[in-house]
Amino acid sequence: MLRNTTILLTFLFGFFLLPQTGFSQQENEILALDNLSELKVYFDIKADSAAKLEKRLSWINDTYDQASKKDLKVTFIIGIRSQASFFVTKGDTYIDEEDIPIKEEIGKWLQHLVKRGIRIEQCGISAELFDISPKDFLPEIAL
Repeated sequence: MLRNTTILLTFLFGFFLLPQTGFSQQENEILALDNLSELKVYFDIKADSAAKLEKRLSWINDTYDQASKKDLKVTFIIGIRSQASFFVTKGDTYIDEEDIPIKEEIGKWLQHLVKRGIRIEQCGISAELFDISPKDFLPEIAL
């Protein structure tokens, strides 16, 4: 079982790091999910732009869809840290004006993912490092 988990996590991290356009397999061809009954994944997100964070949230959603179609018991946790922390805050205090539209999309993704049962956590060390008050994070975020 540990070997299957290691193989699966390697696959998921590889999938998560590859651009979506480079992924050519159909959803029903994902053999790494075969013979599993449960999938637990922690996504560690360190994105230095709003666009990168938004894309990663989209990929996590796609991965959740693929696992759910295989009838797996799915537990996903998303950890936000480093500069990605700026884009999961209330208001526009911590970001540049041009990032506002993408930050709004990030907020929608977070709401959607939480509704699916995905837990989203903010790294407290990053919040302290970037001087972001705990009360400034979106309500979907656990510090």
